[in-house]
Amino acid sequence: MKSLALLLFTINEAIRKGTLLFYAAVATLILLVFALGISSNEANGLITFFGMPIAVQAGKQFDVGQFIIASLHRQSVFWIVVFGVFGAAGLIPSMLEKGTTEIFLSKPLSRTALLLARAAGAAGGIVINILYFSAGIFLVFGLKLGVWQWGLLTAAVALSFTFLCYFSVVTLVGIITRSSGFTVMLALGYTVISWGLEIRQHGLYLLWNNDVYHRVLDALYYLLPQLSAMLTNSSRLVGAVPFANDTSTFSIIPFVWSFGSAALLYAGSVWYFTRQDY
Repeated sequence: MKSLALLLFTINEAIRKGTLLFYAAVATLILLVFALGISSNEANGLITFFGMPIAVQAGKQFDVGQFIIASLHRQSVFWIVVFGVFGAAGLIPSMLEKGTTEIFLSKPLSRTALLLARAAGAAGGIVINILYFSAGIFLVFGLKLGVWQWGLLTAAVALSFTFLCYFSVVTLVGIITRSSGFTVMLALGYTVISWGLEIRQHGLYLLWNNDVYHRVLDALYYLLPQLSAMLTNSSRLVGAVPFANDTSTFSIIPFVWSFGSAALLYAGSVWYFTRQDY
């Protein structure tokens, strides 16, 4: 119960600072734009956006509503994660500020429970927004176009899990650097690293034709949360985008590997936190 109280306190702190409110406001604005702008004309099969036709229905194999949802999801998942980092990354270093640390450490919680509850609260606020936005898109397209894309809700769960795994990197960096700025920059840098490791055979491998170097890259790929792969597979749950090059099906493997990687990173954060003299 005490850990839950700290988790809720962390979410309330993010709300008071305005980060979660800004995140929710952006999500609400996007939902309103689609709710007000998108419509379907049953007479001619056109889907319009503020009166401008998007495309013509072209049979059962190409549903325009499904196409819009799938495209929207693929284009937005990266930015959802990025905004999430900006919204939550500072909550870990702020706990370690002089004067604040003593208050947190005075609570009747072990350092392990304290850090994990703080991290869960920081990431939990973003997860709530992810679920809110996904449920909103689901309802808007269902009510306006009659397209009830249940895969969107499944993808929201996968995306929430992705952010929780990704936040293990944010937590470790925040604990070590104690700087919100460095935490955000290094976390964003990791998004590039994750993408580079995902396509290492066609990119990083070519920089040096050395087996040891290649194995090191492979080890990093499996030891760190596979952010890029999880984002891609989250979108695959929504459905394929016509004309896109990616025709692969959903794979749970990146999520399984990332769960283990995130567990190790959270454990490393706890180990470091419990051994510091604040």
